[in-house]
Amino acid sequence: MSATATTQPHAPRTARLTFSGALRAEWCKIWSATSTYVLGVLTIVFLLLNSLMMGWMLSLLAGENMPVARADVWSTASSGAGNVLVIVGILGVMALTSEFSSSSIVSSLTVNPRRAMFMHAKALVVAAVTFLASLAGVLLAWGVAALMIGSDVTAVAGDAPAAMPVVTLLGLPAMMAFAAVLAMGLGAICRSTVGGVLCVIVLFTIVPSVLQMAQLLGRRYVWVTSVNNCLPANALSAFLGAGASSFANNAAAALIVDGAHPFQPSWGMAGLIFVVWSLVLYAVGVLMMCRRDVK
Repeated sequence: MSATATTQPHAPRTARLTFSGALRAEWCKIWSATSTYVLGVLTIVFLLLNSLMMGWMLSLLAGENMPVARADVWSTASSGAGNVLVIVGILGVMALTSEFSSSSIVSSLTVNPRRAMFMHAKALVVAAVTFLASLAGVLLAWGVAALMIGSDVTAVAGDAPAAMPVVTLLGLPAMMAFAAVLAMGLGAICRSTVGGVLCVIVLFTIVPSVLQMAQLLGRRYVWVTSVNNCLPANALSAFLGAGASSFANNAAAALIVDGAHPFQPSWGMAGLIFVVWSLVLYAVGVLMMCRRDVK
């Protein structure tokens, strides 16, 4: 009797964990949240509304024989960056903390136990979504600014740095993406939506406002003003100014306290300071995510 070969069923193939797969999963997750659409629309709307208000004010001043430079058009387009900074910060926090509040973080880390990969994939997706929303918003804001005050511009050679259009149209969305990653790091540290959002508001708005009062205390506390100029919100303003002398940027020029000049980074250094803030806080968030229990 001939032996019949017995066929055994093939063992199921184990799905291979890849970074591209983690990216696809995070891309699907972020668009499944209603908050992504709401905060994305708010990002566009706030950039547009700030440009409308600033453009309207400059058009009125231009009617009173005040010169309007080309740099003012670009500054008007980016005038809403300070408000949008908080919005994208909330987006970055919620992208991570919503998983903790819904307990879906356990499922996410069961599917992808490599926590660093999980964080990097989510951060890249959050940055991409933020960049796209900010890019759409600043393009609309620039169009509005050009329509409202473009005809009032007094052409002066060198009134707008050559880098200013690039800084406004691409630099602003890039910095918003870094801000969202920074906020995601804060979310990983707090693991709470309320705590993370509160940290974003304190870092981006409250601390700069409180430290700005130090300029009234005289020369002795000028170092506080120097520290304030290096905080994320003020570094972002300096970066977006691109070294231009315009109506919008003159208000944020280096402060003089009793004849003492506090440290005011150049626009390029200010952008680097902002990026360092983002990377450091994100790195701390990843480290705490990898070392702490999710429960």
